[in-house]
Amino acid sequence: MTKYLKHPKLLSFLQHLMAAFIAFTYFYVFAGSSIIISGVRGDYSYNLYESDRTKGYEESYLFNNILGNNISDVLKLVAERSQLETSGEYDGKKKIDVTAYVNRGTTLPGDYITATYYLSDLLKWGQSGFEYETRDFTGEESAKFLSKSTTYTHLKNNIVSGGMNSYLSSQLEDNSMTFTITSSTQPEGGKHNILVSRYETVDGKNVEDLVSNWEEYNLLCSYVEEAALTLTNNFEDYGKLISYYSYQNSNVRYFISRTINGKTETYTNVEELSKETTGIDIKSMFEGYGKYIYYCPYELQYETNTLIKESVVRSLVKSYKFAFPDQIKVYIAVDTNDYPCIDGFTQGKISFSKYMPYRTQLYILSFVAAVVYLFILVIRLKASNNGADEERKKTIYTGAIIGIGLGIILIPFAAFVITSLIMDISYGKLLQIAHFPVYAAMGAFVFDIGLLYLVYGLFKKYKEKTLWKDSFTRQVIIKAKKLILSTTDNANVIIRTWIPYVGFVVLNTLLFNIGLAGIVLAVIFDVLVGVYLYRQNLDRDKIIHVIENIQNGDVKAKVKIDNLHADNISLAEAVNTIGEGIDRAVDTSMKDEKLKADLITNVSHDIKTPLTSIINYVDLIKREDIDNARVKEYVAVLEAKSQKLKQLTEDLVEASKISSGNISIQLDKIDFVELVNQTIGEFFEKLEASKLTPVFKAEKPSIIIMADARHLWRVVENLINNVCKYALPGTRVYMDMRIKEENNKKYVVFTIKNISANELNVDEGELTERFIRGDESRTTEGSGLGLSIAKNLTISQGGKFDIKLDGDLFKAMLTFEVIE
Repeated sequence: MTKYLKHPKLLSFLQHLMAAFIAFTYFYVFAGSSIIISGVRGDYSYNLYESDRTKGYEESYLFNNILGNNISDVLKLVAERSQLETSGEYDGKKKIDVTAYVNRGTTLPGDYITATYYLSDLLKWGQSGFEYETRDFTGEESAKFLSKSTTYTHLKNNIVSGGMNSYLSSQLEDNSMTFTITSSTQPEGGKHNILVSRYETVDGKNVEDLVSNWEEYNLLCSYVEEAALTLTNNFEDYGKLISYYSYQNSNVRYFISRTINGKTETYTNVEELSKETTGIDIKSMFEGYGKYIYYCPYELQYETNTLIKESVVRSLVKSYKFAFPDQIKVYIAVDTNDYPCIDGFTQGKISFSKYMPYRTQLYILSFVAAVVYLFILVIRLKASNNGADEERKKTIYTGAIIGIGLGIILIPFAAFVITSLIMDISYGKLLQIAHFPVYAAMGAFVFDIGLLYLVYGLFKKYKEKTLWKDSFTRQVIIKAKKLILSTTDNANVIIRTWIPYVGFVVLNTLLFNIGLAGIVLAVIFDVLVGVYLYRQNLDRDKIIHVIENIQNGDVKAKVKIDNLHADNISLAEAVNTIGEGIDRAVDTSMKDEKLKADLITNVSHDIKTPLTSIINYVDLIKREDIDNARVKEYVAVLEAKSQKLKQLTEDLVEASKISSGNISIQLDKIDFVELVNQTIGEFFEKLEASKLTPVFKAEKPSIIIMADARHLWRVVENLINNVCKYALPGTRVYMDMRIKEENNKKYVVFTIKNISANELNVDEGELTERFIRGDESRTTEGSGLGLSIAKNLTISQGGKFDIKLDGDLFKAMLTFEVIE
């Protein structure tokens, strides 16, 4: 063993050299196995198959895979040419039926709504972008903006047989006619998005001139936008493809003809075939190029000397069926006679010739280099293990196996990464560099120096029993423990949140980059963090549960501080303090409310006694024979004001009782419809005096609810009385009763609507507050308590009371559950 260690530096250099050679052979083979070829849409990756080793380039899977991608691109190019060209030239004046174009993959009905634009207008519109304006329309404005009739397009020949679809049918000359149908309904008003029309149709119209309702308008706008954007994208792709597959730039030759309604159109990059082809044997010409494909579905013919199957070509043609009817002929060939152009086929040929013959030899040399590398590693570890006990020898040998695995697995990939960083090139581009395996070997040489220095250093520390004591890992764990402890107390929010998060992300990233061992450590670390977060959230759940109880009225609920952790203890103490504060506040509020209610009741009772005397004496004065007209007028005013004061006192007492819950509610089955009819009958004279016409409609003749008849009558009476006071004379008062379903339950909604005589300058929510009146000048009678009493009485009976204001329209709604 010692004879090998006389020159340790030479052994180290040889070991690093073997690592570099392993990386070189690995990436030489890898770069050859995965060839990157530049295409029209960027770089394509192709694999070299072992079975191609005994084949020529044109018979290989590589060649045929490149050909398959080129066939797909050529068919796409022809499909785009059919949309953008006329007689082989770009035609900006080509007419595009947007509905047929957007639905080119399907069959449209014989009559449909569409707009026809010039191709150049759609392309310019798509490039500049589409703009919409949001406008608010009335019904009349909608009818004025939209057309009174809808324009339909009818395809005379819309037959799908022979591969013809609606899009192809729409492209035929004199195959379409238009007619209009007048709309029988007026379009609805509301907010609508209006397309800013940059360009007009072929007939000089906009979308709104072709449709009579908003649904048709929105649909047609979407078709115009989708057609313009799709054509714009196709136009950009067309520019790239037409140049890439020109006769001068590509070894691909194509000639595709299609026959539509007896008219044949051709698309080719061979100049002598772009005009008259009579007398030219096209098939023989394409066979002469080398590798060719001929496909004619309507004659059931498919011929090729490539590995491309008919099903593949058929599938590719079918993906562009909107451009290719059944009557087509497809000729595609690759000029393999010296490959006159530099393209993907020539790149593939160079790569194929460079890598395929030497793959087996490289595998053997790589294996030999790995054996030499391992041999040097073993003898150096044995030399450093002299004098150690058997147990430590086993440990060191285990470490040797780990080192071997690191050396063989990580060195090539490390070289790949180092080379990419040094040269500042992406991985995909790196593989295309001819000398990349050399650069990878240099990177592996440098990386192996650092790796073996680390491995031998760790073994030395382990032998001296200082591996854990002096380890960086131990220092990191100690610092991490301190950091975790400091972030779980009441420190700054940023420190408690972002430092742990950033540390978690960084540590996970580092561990995952190490490999399998790092992934295992990351999983263990994540589990520990998960347990910690679970405990924290468990504490928070306890606190949230108590907060919900306090929210629901249990202000005496407390959080048990035992078994809580970190700053959750402080949070729990704060919640307990808040609960105690709310409890005291609620007690104080209840006392104040009771005192207020008692004060109102007592004062009202004290007022009622002298008020009763005033009313009685006024009545006695009225019975006296008084000749003075002015005195009679004074008595009348005194009587009216005393009655108003009496009503205000009674309303005040009732409002106080309702708000304090000091009323008796006796729920029973009541016919809501009958109760409203009776109330309307009682108020008929008063409504007639106010020049109001009641209109009541019920969905059913009888609707049963659970309510207190006396209190419900008071609610309806308050609403109708409110109408008599504040509604505009000479108008109708609409009342309706409808049933709605919600959450598998039926509810009846009674609605009363009227036009206010005075302008309503208050918020609808304020009208149900005490002493709030819609008549701010207070020239009408009323205390401002009616709606407040009505709302509280409705809620006390389990109903719902709502008010809506729309300008001068006042609408009150009562909702109760229906009893079957």
